[in-house]
Amino acid sequence: MTTALSNTLLHFIQTCVPTFQAAQVLLFLSSNRDRDFSPEEIVTAMRPVVVRVSSVKEYMALFASQDVVSEHRGRYKLNARSHVEHSVGELARAYNEQPVTLIRAVAHGSL
Repeated sequence: MTTALSNTLLHFIQTCVPTFQAAQVLLFLSSNRDRDFSPEEIVTAMRPVVVRVSSVKEYMALFASQDVVSEHRGRYKLNARSHVEHSVGELARAYNEQPVTLIRAVAHGSL
Protein backbone atom coordinates (compact mmCIF):
# COMPACT_ATOMS: atom_id res chain seq x y z
CA MET A 1 0.00 0.00 0.00
CA THR A 2 1.02 3.61 -0.32
CA THR A 3 1.69 3.80 3.43
CA ALA A 4 5.19 2.46 2.71
CA LEU A 5 6.04 5.80 1.09
CA SER A 6 6.84 8.84 3.20
CA ASN A 7 4.29 11.61 3.58
CA THR A 8 6.67 14.05 1.91
CA LEU A 9 6.99 11.79 -1.13
CA LEU A 10 3.23 11.28 -1.27
CA HIS A 11 2.74 15.07 -1.18
CA PHE A 12 5.38 15.52 -3.90
CA ILE A 13 3.61 12.92 -6.06
CA GLN A 14 0.24 14.55 -5.48
CA THR A 15 1.47 18.01 -6.46
CA CYS A 16 4.13 17.26 -9.10
CA VAL A 17 3.78 13.77 -10.59
CA PRO A 18 0.49 13.29 -12.46
CA THR A 19 1.49 10.04 -14.20
CA PHE A 20 4.04 7.27 -13.93
CA GLN A 21 5.44 8.53 -17.22
CA ALA A 22 5.94 11.96 -15.64
CA ALA A 23 7.96 10.25 -12.91
CA GLN A 24 10.12 8.63 -15.59
CA VAL A 25 10.71 12.01 -17.27
CA LEU A 26 11.62 13.57 -13.94
CA LEU A 27 14.02 10.74 -13.14
CA PHE A 28 15.57 11.12 -16.59
CA LEU A 29 16.26 14.78 -15.84
CA SER A 30 17.65 13.79 -12.47
CA SER A 31 20.08 11.34 -14.04
CA ASN A 32 21.23 14.06 -16.46
CA ARG A 33 21.58 16.97 -14.02
CA ASP A 34 24.57 18.45 -15.81
CA ARG A 35 22.64 19.52 -18.91
CA ASP A 36 19.41 21.02 -20.10
CA PHE A 37 17.02 19.61 -22.69
CA SER A 38 14.29 20.68 -25.05
CA PRO A 39 11.13 18.54 -24.92
CA GLU A 40 12.07 17.00 -28.27
CA GLU A 41 15.52 16.04 -26.96
CA ILE A 42 13.95 14.41 -23.91
CA VAL A 43 11.70 12.27 -26.11
CA THR A 44 14.67 11.15 -28.21
CA ALA A 45 17.02 10.55 -25.28
CA MET A 46 14.49 8.52 -23.29
CA ARG A 47 14.07 5.89 -25.99
CA PRO A 48 13.13 3.02 -25.81
CA VAL A 49 10.64 4.56 -23.35
CA VAL A 50 7.89 6.03 -25.50
CA VAL A 51 6.74 9.50 -24.51
CA ARG A 52 5.12 12.13 -26.71
CA VAL A 53 6.50 15.63 -27.11
CA SER A 54 3.12 17.09 -26.14
CA SER A 55 3.19 15.10 -22.89
CA VAL A 56 6.73 16.23 -22.09
CA LYS A 57 5.68 19.85 -22.66
CA GLU A 58 2.78 19.42 -20.21
CA TYR A 59 5.05 17.77 -17.63
CA MET A 60 7.64 20.55 -17.98
CA ALA A 61 4.96 23.21 -17.49
CA LEU A 62 3.81 21.46 -14.30
CA PHE A 63 7.36 20.89 -13.05
CA ALA A 64 8.27 24.52 -13.74
CA SER A 65 5.14 25.79 -11.96
CA GLN A 66 6.15 23.75 -8.91
CA ASP A 67 9.78 24.97 -9.12
CA VAL A 68 11.07 21.44 -9.76
CA VAL A 69 12.73 22.38 -13.05
CA SER A 70 14.12 25.62 -14.37
CA GLU A 71 13.37 26.78 -17.89
CA HIS A 72 15.46 28.97 -20.11
CA ARG A 73 14.52 29.53 -23.75
CA GLY A 74 12.49 26.34 -23.99
CA ARG A 75 15.17 24.17 -22.37
CA TYR A 76 14.67 22.48 -19.04
CA LYS A 77 16.92 21.35 -16.24
CA LEU A 78 16.24 19.90 -12.80
CA ASN A 79 16.52 22.53 -10.07
CA ALA A 80 19.40 21.94 -7.71
CA ARG A 81 17.51 23.10 -4.62
CA SER A 82 17.76 20.82 -1.62
CA HIS A 83 14.00 20.18 -1.32
CA VAL A 84 13.87 19.15 -5.00
CA GLU A 85 16.97 16.96 -4.61
CA HIS A 86 15.44 15.28 -1.58
CA SER A 87 12.05 14.67 -3.20
CA VAL A 88 13.51 13.38 -6.46
CA GLY A 89 15.88 11.14 -4.50
CA GLU A 90 12.91 9.64 -2.64
CA LEU A 91 11.09 9.22 -5.95
CA ALA A 92 14.09 7.40 -7.43
CA ARG A 93 14.30 5.04 -4.45
CA ALA A 94 10.60 4.24 -4.72
CA TYR A 95 10.93 3.75 -8.49
CA ASN A 96 13.78 1.27 -8.01
CA GLU A 97 12.68 -0.46 -4.80
CA GLN A 98 8.88 -0.22 -4.74
CA PRO A 99 7.63 0.28 -8.30
CA VAL A 100 4.16 -1.18 -7.71
CA THR A 101 3.66 0.98 -4.62
CA LEU A 102 4.83 4.01 -6.60
CA ILE A 103 2.45 3.25 -9.47
CA ARG A 104 -0.42 2.96 -7.01
CA ALA A 105 0.52 6.22 -5.30
CA VAL A 106 0.70 8.06 -8.63
CA ALA A 107 -2.63 6.60 -9.76
CA HIS A 108 -4.25 7.56 -6.45
CA GLY A 109 -2.72 11.03 -6.47
CA SER A 110 -4.04 11.80 -9.93
CA LEU A 111 -7.64 10.90 -9.16
